[in-house]
Amino acid sequence: MSVVYQFVCTPIAVFLAGYLLLRLLGKKAVAEMTSFELLIVLILGNSISEPIVTKRLEVAIWYSFAVVLVYLVLLRLELVKPFKKWLSSSPTVLIRGGDIDEQGLKHAKLSVEQLIQQLRIKGYENCADISLCLMEGSGHISVIPKAAKRPVQPADLQLSPPPTFIPVPLIIDGSLVEQNLQYLHKTKNWLAQQLQAHGHTIQNMSGITLATYNQDGNLNLDTTALSQIGGAANYKPGDDNRE
Repeated sequence: MSVVYQFVCTPIAVFLAGYLLLRLLGKKAVAEMTSFELLIVLILGNSISEPIVTKRLEVAIWYSFAVVLVYLVLLRLELVKPFKKWLSSSPTVLIRGGDIDEQGLKHAKLSVEQLIQQLRIKGYENCADISLCLMEGSGHISVIPKAAKRPVQPADLQLSPPPTFIPVPLIIDGSLVEQNLQYLHKTKNWLAQQLQAHGHTIQNMSGITLATYNQDGNLNLDTTALSQIGGAANYKPGDDNRE
């Protein structure tokens, strides 16, 4: 019984306890965590995995729960004004009005090359085009371009675009998503007619990778057959380019 407890029950209990505690921590991805939150996760990982080596399961679970409890308390205190400045990280200015803030770079421990790389990732190649660039408390870089360099918005052209429409998937990997068909108040006969217009049948959907209901009330299809594009338009990075 002790062998079963050590090699079966203990790992399962550790996994379940860790899963529940991580659910309590919230949904932040590791890339979005502050240094403090990452520290909590590291401590939690060490304490919750300790029973796999030793037999102190109850003690380890209590320690892990205590760590999460402390984190949740500090998370609430972070919303209280007197504690906010001590528990929250302020954004660091990296570029202001097109001019690089060298002190901000030193504070964020970034080189100019790394800053330029982050700008390229955001789609900007010139620091002079940036009105404000910040390193947020999570470590992410946020960029606000100058007015003349920002993407054109419909309001700039005095346009009123229709509300955003999210295409509804009706077929995924050759399988019918029946609940979405019911949600749209459509029948299988309607779907069969739509598929017939594209040269497919509802009896054989294996060749359909994705079929979505669009804003016009019709069906858009993506099939397993690859479109034949010739010439330079068919280029892809890498060595696997053949005629």
